[in-house]
Amino acid sequence: MKHLKGFRGKYFSLAAILALNATLTLASDVQSAVDTEKQLYTPKAEASSETTEVLEESSAPVVVISKKIKAQKSEVYTASKSLVSATNVTDNVSIITSEELSLKGITTVVEALNTIPGISITSSGGLGATKSIFMQGMSNKYTLLMVDGVRYNDLNSISGADFSHLLVGDIERIEVIKGAQSGVWGADAAAGVINIITKNAQNGTHGSAGVEVGSYGHKSMNTSISHKTDKFDVMLSVQRVVEDGFTTYAPNGEDIDQYEDDSYRNTTVNLKVGYWIDEYNRIEAGYHDINALNNYDGYSYALSATDPNSIEQSDTHQRSGYLTYKYFIANHAIETTLSQNQVNKKELNATSGVKEYEGRVPSIEVKDTWKYDDNSALVFGGSYEKRELDYTQVGVDEESYDENAKALFVNNTNKLGNVVLTQALRYDKYSAFEDKVTGKVGAKYLFSNDFNLYANYGTAYRTPAIFDMINLWGTSNLDLKPENIKSLNVGMQYAGLNINLFRNEIEDMISWNNTTYMNENINGTSTLKGIELSYEQQLFQSLLAGANYTYVDAKDEDGNRLVNRPRYQSTLYATYLPMKQLAVNVNGSYIGSRKDVSTEETGNYFVANTKVTYHASKNLDVYFKVNNLFDRYYQTVYGYASAERSYYAGVEARF
Repeated sequence: MKHLKGFRGKYFSLAAILALNATLTLASDVQSAVDTEKQLYTPKAEASSETTEVLEESSAPVVVISKKIKAQKSEVYTASKSLVSATNVTDNVSIITSEELSLKGITTVVEALNTIPGISITSSGGLGATKSIFMQGMSNKYTLLMVDGVRYNDLNSISGADFSHLLVGDIERIEVIKGAQSGVWGADAAAGVINIITKNAQNGTHGSAGVEVGSYGHKSMNTSISHKTDKFDVMLSVQRVVEDGFTTYAPNGEDIDQYEDDSYRNTTVNLKVGYWIDEYNRIEAGYHDINALNNYDGYSYALSATDPNSIEQSDTHQRSGYLTYKYFIANHAIETTLSQNQVNKKELNATSGVKEYEGRVPSIEVKDTWKYDDNSALVFGGSYEKRELDYTQVGVDEESYDENAKALFVNNTNKLGNVVLTQALRYDKYSAFEDKVTGKVGAKYLFSNDFNLYANYGTAYRTPAIFDMINLWGTSNLDLKPENIKSLNVGMQYAGLNINLFRNEIEDMISWNNTTYMNENINGTSTLKGIELSYEQQLFQSLLAGANYTYVDAKDEDGNRLVNRPRYQSTLYATYLPMKQLAVNVNGSYIGSRKDVSTEETGNYFVANTKVTYHASKNLDVYFKVNNLFDRYYQTVYGYASAERSYYAGVEARF
C-alpha cells in the first residue's frame, strides 16, 4: 500500500484545494455520497475495506490528496445528527478544514468564522477578550456551539457561548449550518449551529510539534501524538499560548501603547479514544479541557468609566467529555452517549456582581440511524439534559439554580432521482418553560454535478438564560418566555458560485428595559434579511482566489436598525504557489457601516493579513505571517482596542 502524502507535504497543490472546495460547495460527487453512507451503516470489517479501496484507487499524488481532503468536506454531521454526504444536505452549509486554517495563518475559531459569508464578529480587546459572532445578523446567543457534538453554551452567560478561548491547533474541521435548527438540536440552535470537530488518529503512529513567536510577547506551542490499529485508536493534543497582549480598553482614536498591557494564557488539552469490541460494537470517548487566564480593564467608580489601566483578571476552566457506545446491526447504527460540559469561572478582582460560578450540563442521548433505503435514512431518538448552576456574588452566600429538559426527535432524508428532501421534527419538554415543538423542511434539486437549487424553512426557539431571569444588575423577571424564531434560506450553487437569500424573524425578543430595569419580552417581530454571495476559482495553474460578500438588513418591529451588525461585509483571499515548496496567502476583510450600542460608528475599514509558508521537506514547514498588514486603526466594539500591525514566525514538524 502506498503511503498517503500530507497536504503540506511534497504534493502540496492548489488543485487539491480547489477540488476540495468545489466538492463542499457543489456537493457534486453523487457516487461518493452513496459510498459514504454505506460506510456509516456498515460494521467495522466492511467499512475498513471500502476506505482502503477508495484511497488506493489512483497513485497520482494530486488525485490521492484530493480524495483525502474531499473526505473532510464532503460529509456533514451537523445537519441531521448523522454523517451524510453533502449531496444529501439541503441546508446552507460551510466547512473550514484544518488545511485552510493553517494556510491562512488562523489562530482562533473566531478568526476562522470571520471568513465565512453570513458571519461577522466583534471583539472587546485582544486574545482571550470577549468575542461575539453574528450569524445572518442574529446575535451570539442564538447560535448553538458544540465541540465534538457536546454542547458548549455557557449557562452563566446572557450572551450565549463563549468563543474567546477556542484555539484551532486540534481542529480537523468546523461545520457551520445557517438557519433555524431547533428541529434537530433543540433550544439555542435558532440562528444555526457551529460544530467543531477535533482531529482523529490516522493509521499507524504519528506525531507533530510546532512553536510560534511574535508581537505582543506572543509565544505558542502545540504537540500531538496518535496511534491507530484495526482495534484501537487514540489521539492526544496539547496547545499552550502565552501573550503579554495590549490594553483591552482604549478610548477611540487613542494610541493603545500608552496604556498597560492585558496578558493572556491558555492551555488546551484534547483526548479522543476509540475501541472496536468486535466488528459490530464500538466504544468512543473524548475529553476537552481549556484552562485560561486573561487580564482585562474594569469599570472605575472614581472615573465613572472603564479604566484602561486597571488590572482585572478572569480565570476560566471549561471541560467537556463524552462516552459513546455504538452498536451496528443490519441497516441500523444505534448510539448511546453520555456527555457533560462544565464551566468554572472566577472573577479574581470582583468588587460587585458574580465573583465565582460553576455551570454543569450533563446529558444522555439515545438514537438510531436507520438506512431504510439506498438513498434514504431516518434518525430518531430521545435525550435528557440537566442544567445546574452554582454562583456566588460579592458579599452574598452561594446560590443554586437548576432545570431540566427531555426531548424526542426524528429527522428523515430522501433522495429520489435528482431531488433530495429532508424533514425534521422535535418535541421538547422543559421543567421551567412550556413544551415546544419545532421542525424544519428542506429540498434540493440537482440539475447536474455542478448546479443545484435548494430551499429550507425552519422554526426555532431560545429559552431565557438563567441570568436573563435572575437579574443581578436590576429586577428579576421569572416570567420571561422563550423567544420564537422562523427562518428561510433559498439558494443556488453553480461551479464555485454560491448565492443564498435569507430571512429570519424573531418574536417575543428578550430585551433590556431601561425604565423597569429588567429583561422583558418585547411585542412584535424583528426581521433580519439579506444575501450571501461567494465565489472561488483557480485563475492560473498556481493561483487560487476567492471572495464573498454579505448584506444584512436587521431591524426591530419599529424599523430601527439593530446595532453591532455590519450592513455590508466582504472577504477576499488568494493563495499563490510560485514554486512547489512555497505558498503565499493574502486575505482581507472589509467591514461596512456598523453602529455600536453607543451609537458610534465602528465599521468602514479594511484589514489584511498574509502568511508565507516554506515546505522545507515533507515533514517540516517554516512560516512567517503579518496580521493587520496596513496597520489599520479600528475597533469592532467602541472603546475596545484591536491589534496594530503584528509579526509572527513559526516552525511545524510532523512524522
